[in-house]
Amino acid sequence: MDKHNNRIIGNLKYIWERFLLLLQDKNINPGRNLMPNRFLILTLIVIVTVIGGCAKRNTAYQPDDEWLSLDKQIPVVGDPLDLCFDDDYIFVAQDQGGMSSIRRSDYQHKWYTFIKAIDGSVFNLVKIRRIDTVNQHKRLFINEIGDTDRIYSIDTSEADTLHFVSLTIGSTVGITDMDFRAATTAGSIYTIEGGYCQAGKMIVTNYNDDFGLVNDPAIIPPGSASGFCLSNNYIYIAAQQRGLAIYNRSNQQLVKEFAIPGSALKVSVVGNLAFIASRQGGLSIVNVADPVNPILLSSFPTSNFTTTVNVAGNKAAISAGSGGVYLFDITNPAQPVLLQRLTSCGYANSAKFMGNKLLVAGRDQGILIYSIK
Repeated sequence: MDKHNNRIIGNLKYIWERFLLLLQDKNINPGRNLMPNRFLILTLIVIVTVIGGCAKRNTAYQPDDEWLSLDKQIPVVGDPLDLCFDDDYIFVAQDQGGMSSIRRSDYQHKWYTFIKAIDGSVFNLVKIRRIDTVNQHKRLFINEIGDTDRIYSIDTSEADTLHFVSLTIGSTVGITDMDFRAATTAGSIYTIEGGYCQAGKMIVTNYNDDFGLVNDPAIIPPGSASGFCLSNNYIYIAAQQRGLAIYNRSNQQLVKEFAIPGSALKVSVVGNLAFIASRQGGLSIVNVADPVNPILLSSFPTSNFTTTVNVAGNKAAISAGSGGVYLFDITNPAQPVLLQRLTSCGYANSAKFMGNKLLVAGRDQGILIYSIK
């Protein structure tokens, strides 16, 4: 962008000098007609206007401050499509490359192409697409695609060792989102709750080691379910071209369908705010304090398709494929401020906050760990 602006400024300087020479020539030769050179004057006006617009755009999209500084780059095999972390490790889903664990204390990296059970049984890892962990119960969930979807439960309680616990096999292929957390229902026989989006549907599920995953009836939203977020009372579904779909969690009834710019791919709900990665629509922020009457507070377009969103404190990060990663200050959700657009990471599959760090899963550069200013 700087080189582009320099060329414009150079051309502007040339035209300005020609314009001054023409004025001098007019003063020396009063009878000379300047009309044939009117295009120079018009060009001058247009370039001044363009530069003013570019300067304003660059201020919004290319801030001078560098909020992110690279701490560590960790190459991995395959395509790191998803990542998660607990108190001790970062876990990476690497598509055909299996999965990895990265120790947070020193970034030591261990690559897994298979998992063993306590009895010695071996489970090969092929096409690992989604991954999530529940730190309180030392359980890791990984999604593998094949003829059908598989979700493995893995024990992470022993340092540097992963053990297979259980396997759930689905009837369709194509999990697009998966999220688990410690169960919040008092007295429940289940230790973990969560869900996943599969074949356009959203499925709420519960887990314990004895039963594995036990699914509720599937929710079929107005559009295709691509991402979701659970709260204690509601289920928020990113329903692609139909926008945000809000369901009552107790009876799975649709509360509201709400259109947003673009196509909703992922959603994260923090407090009364829903942050939506809306593909060609960029980042959308919706007030859901009243789920029956959501309010679109702001929408920030990006130069590439926005695919994931993550929120921590007063900051949000979105991944945008070849457009890299966008870091926002969301102190005022009605006017999110772009702090930095990160393009040096290459093609970004995902970006997640980890304390004062930002983790980026890059298709071409592996796992990138940044400190946040």
